[in-house]
Amino acid sequence: MKKTLKNISCFMMLAVALAGCSKSQLEDKYNDPDKTTNPSIEKLFSGMMDNNRVRPQYWDIRTIVFVHTGVYSQVSTSLNESTVYQGNLTYQGQRWNDYYVPNNFTNNQGDVNSGSGPMAEYRTIMRLYNETPIESRLNVQVFTIAAKTLLLDQTSQMVDLFGDMPYTEAGSLDVSNTISNAKFQDQKALYDTIMAGLKDCADYFAGTALNTNAAASFSVQDYALHGSLDKWRRYANSLRLRLLMRTSFVDEATAKAAVQEMFATPLQYPLIDGANVGDNYSPANTDVMIMQPTVYTDNLGSAFSDLQAPMGAPDYMLNVAMSPANDPRIPFMFDKYGKKVGNTFVPNATYRAMPGDWGSSTQLDSLSYFATYDSTTFRFNSKLPGIMMTAAEVNFLKAEAVERWGITGPGALSAAQYYELGVRQAIAFIYYLYTTNSTKYEALNQPSTATVDAFMTQPTIAYTGTSQEKLEKIWVQKWLHFNILQATQAWSETRRTDYPKFQRVFVSTLPGFENAPNRFRYPLSETAYNTSYKDVQAKDTRDAKIFWDVPQP
Repeated sequence: MKKTLKNISCFMMLAVALAGCSKSQLEDKYNDPDKTTNPSIEKLFSGMMDNNRVRPQYWDIRTIVFVHTGVYSQVSTSLNESTVYQGNLTYQGQRWNDYYVPNNFTNNQGDVNSGSGPMAEYRTIMRLYNETPIESRLNVQVFTIAAKTLLLDQTSQMVDLFGDMPYTEAGSLDVSNTISNAKFQDQKALYDTIMAGLKDCADYFAGTALNTNAAASFSVQDYALHGSLDKWRRYANSLRLRLLMRTSFVDEATAKAAVQEMFATPLQYPLIDGANVGDNYSPANTDVMIMQPTVYTDNLGSAFSDLQAPMGAPDYMLNVAMSPANDPRIPFMFDKYGKKVGNTFVPNATYRAMPGDWGSSTQLDSLSYFATYDSTTFRFNSKLPGIMMTAAEVNFLKAEAVERWGITGPGALSAAQYYELGVRQAIAFIYYLYTTNSTKYEALNQPSTATVDAFMTQPTIAYTGTSQEKLEKIWVQKWLHFNILQATQAWSETRRTDYPKFQRVFVSTLPGFENAPNRFRYPLSETAYNTSYKDVQAKDTRDAKIFWDVPQP
């Protein structure tokens, strides 16, 4: 199916005709006559969470991760043809449009229409909230704040991909009943708006006690955090910490002061950090994820096999970051693979990745001789969750902050302790992903504490060396933890930190596309129809950097 490109300045009545779905159709979708007599804010909120740009399903993995973000960050093996870094503007445009307008109206698991349109959903939620009688607003206010948190998360990721973008004026038709060309907002100013908004959301969750009706409804419609205001508060704070650290090389003073405040008053700024539990922390009870729908029975097998090369274990990840340290995650993340000899499948002797700078013909001829992404955990797992925030990421962020700035606070740990905690949680997390698949292609036990203890003493893992070498270890371990399931975060962090230092990188011969880009280009829906595009046209190049992508001081 080919997605129609749309101009965001004209489509948002939560979907006018340009979006391929009328306002009344959308209200029918989210109107449950057994529960409400009006288009339901509660159902719109659930629809906003129903986002297959967050869940790992075929279309996003196949068209964004395996063609763009995963390739550029080397968490995915690319098919090394001359066009490998050219990207696909249609796919990028679909990603753009799926932020602005909902396109998840079918039950076809492989449909290209995969985004929930968080911007449009949120604008309609707020219109309905403003139309709600004042005496009834306490029953639904929590949905507006949780929806805003989701929107801010997705908006930050759009900035990380594209840079300047329409935000405040986007959706004007549904909000003010006027059509206008939404202006592109400066990316740094928008990041500041996002971080301030996340703080406001966290403060709301901290100071609110829901009435009985609101608590009951929120717990039902919130299928990520199940109505827990404490977890929503931690999620908002953790997102803000992520963005503060991402901007910490371009505006270090502001980032450092805000992070110091979070460390100094941990009761005011609780985080998704696993309460300092390492090997035995529970991702299912701690982390922020959205599960696959119960009716979903597909998996990522086709996404991997379409291009073939993405099946291969990434070169730097396996050969450099993991194998020399005998990383206990290897059998959970990779299969040795192999080939048939007669009627017998003979696995390769070791876990070894294909060199990352080989050309496509050699790659395809050699796949069977090298390790692949794991069958149980990744390729044929229909229960892989959409990952929004994990304890491991938060502790890696804390480790970086303490290592760079010597930040302290009540109950604060050392940089080494946060780093080790993050690594241990990352190991527990990959085991958790393995357990979500009821079909085990290889039976494996969770790595024991003794095994992890030994791993933590390996020279490339142990928290030793210069401060820069320690930061490198933090950043490489966080990148490894992101892998293909959080490839947008992986690409953002490789651009921000310039780590890992990839040893073998394919260099294309296509003029102008020899190396990976720094950002996505704007889609035709904007360049052709939004008159405000002229304000950003000069910056709309593949080489233009996102504002936080600056040399380290």
